[in-house]
Parts: sequence; structure tokens; C-alpha cells
Amino acid sequence: MNDRDYGFCPRCGALMRDGVCKSCGYSVRMEAGWQQPSMGTPGANWQQPSAGQTGTNWQQPSLQPTGRKKKRSNAAAWICGGIAVLFIGVIAVSMVFSIRGIYEKVQKENPPGYGYGYDDGYFGYGNPYEDDSYGNYDDSYEDYEPSEKDDYYKEITDATSLDLDYQVVWESVSMRPDDSDNSCTYDCVYPVLVGEEDQEKFDAMSQTIEDLVSKYKDSYRDHVSGVSSYGYVTYMDEEKISVAIRHSFYEKKTTTPRVEAITLRVDTGEVISHEEMAEVTEELVWQFRSRNSYQNGTVEFVDELSDEELMEYLKNETDSVMFYTPVGLEIGFNYEGGWVTVTLKTDTL
Repeated sequence: MNDRDYGFCPRCGALMRDGVCKSCGYSVRMEAGWQQPSMGTPGANWQQPSAGQTGTNWQQPSLQPTGRKKKRSNAAAWICGGIAVLFIGVIAVSMVFSIRGIYEKVQKENPPGYGYGYDDGYFGYGNPYEDDSYGNYDDSYEDYEPSEKDDYYKEITDATSLDLDYQVVWESVSMRPDDSDNSCTYDCVYPVLVGEEDQEKFDAMSQTIEDLVSKYKDSYRDHVSGVSSYGYVTYMDEEKISVAIRHSFYEKKTTTPRVEAITLRVDTGEVISHEEMAEVTEELVWQFRSRNSYQNGTVEFVDELSDEELMEYLKNETDSVMFYTPVGLEIGFNYEGGWVTVTLKTDTL
């Protein structure tokens, strides 16, 4: 009979094979308390006892298919992974806004430029009249302090004074497009005049200065990466104040500089014209060429100009520039791709 197990049914006495009665259907597994798998549960999951084993030693089949359990595990993994990615994204966005907030705060509290204090005046950005901390500077960097003893003016910088009836404080503006993908920016720093008397006059002078410094505020998006405009008080006394502005136009791979300036009478607030500051004559053209070679070396654009052409550039109201400094009168002009100035050592100060 090999591997078949035969017997007699205890219920009806009929022949049983493999523990199942062929007559009444009685089964030793049912007698041992076995429960038939429910509808929809594959019966292949239960293990049949081998020959010689009683029904009480068989292992009850699992009622939960392994395939369904795997699917639930995968779903749980996907949900956990999604939550983790979302959490990381939230943290990244928060960090970006935090860094941007810190950057904007630093920009407002520390506008572009530098500052340092001296016994005879204040040079640099900030408000030294209210907060001495603006006078702090890095000792490792040697700042330029212009002096009337210098042979020529070396770079555009501030030369303010604390001993006058009016003072200078600084305002800054930073703008960014609403589109976060647009890297175009606008940064501007300009001086504001505060007088001990006749503040209305100084307000009007400040507005004139601000208009010139921030003239590209509404058009900075016309340049790929924006514009920066920094105003410097290059000279101030009880009679006049000069402000020079350095504009930078940022394109994709180049930066185009431009310099403009304005000088105002302190008593009336009126603008001092170039004709009043220096008369452009043939002699001045000759002085300009001589001073340019001494101060700036070779400037091909200037060297290629005729005397008549150079005179026209110095007279041009749009491109010419003049402003006072502690060293002397700075005079020059803007041309395509740059600007050039020289120092005239005169007694006009």
C-alpha cells in the first residue's frame, strides 16, 4: 500500500483513506480541531502531515498569504520615504529663507563700503554721530586717506568731517525681483545731510543727491545681473560738498563702470556747474594729457584722441565728471567701457 494510509471510519465503519471517510466524509483532521481555510484563502498554504503522523501533530496553515504581506510592507516603506523627503524639503526651504534673511539683515546693517575714524574727521560708510561702532575697521587693510600733500587722488573714497554745522548719515537700498530664479539685483548707498539749522534746505539737497545716485533704480532689470550705485562724499566744508557716484552695470560676463558727480553750495543748496569749477581750455587739455600719463600710465583711448576730441569729452555735460577732493579738483569723463580722471592741483579749495 506504499504511502497510502487506510483505516475504518469510527462514525460509519466505511473504509477510510488518508484519514478521510469515502462514505460520510468524516476526517481525522476535523476531529483534531482543524479549521478549513476560509473562502479566498489558498488551501495550498497548509502542510499535509506525512505518513505515520497523527492529525494532532500537523502545523496549522497560515491564513495570511505572504504575497499580501509583502505588498503592505512596500506601501509602508513608500509612505515613510515620502514623509522623509517632505521633511528634508521643509528643512531645506527653511534654511534658504533663514540664510536669505541673515544676508539681507547684514546688507542693511553693513552697507557696501568701509569706515574708520580719525581725530580730524570720519572716513567711510555709516553714522559715526550716533554709533561709534561704524568706525571699526580691519587693521590688516590699509585704508586710503586722501591728503592735500598727495601728488594725486588715488581712489574714490569718503572724506567727511565732524566739525561742521551739518553732518552726513547714510541710507541704503537693496532690491530683488519677485522671481526667485532671477539673479538680477539692485544695491544703492547714498548720503543724507542733517543740519543743525535750516533742515528744509538740507532735505532738498539730500533729495538732489539721492536722485542722482539712484537714477538707475527703476531700470536695473534692463541689465542681466542688475546695477549697484554707491555714493561717496569726497569733500565737504562750510561752503560746498561734493558727492561722487560709482555705478556698476552687471551683464552676463562683463561689468561696465561709470562715474558721476555733483557739487552743491551749502548756503543755498544750488548745484555748482562745471564751468564754475574749471574752464575747459587748450591749456587744461594739455594739463590733462600730462597728468594722465603721470597718474594713469597708458590709456589708449585718451592717447588716440585729438586735442579737439579730448576737449569735447571734457565739455560734454553727459559724460564729463568733476568733483572736489582733499587733494585737489578731480576732472575726467566716461567713455565706452570705462572712465578716466586726473587731479588738478589748484588753489580753488
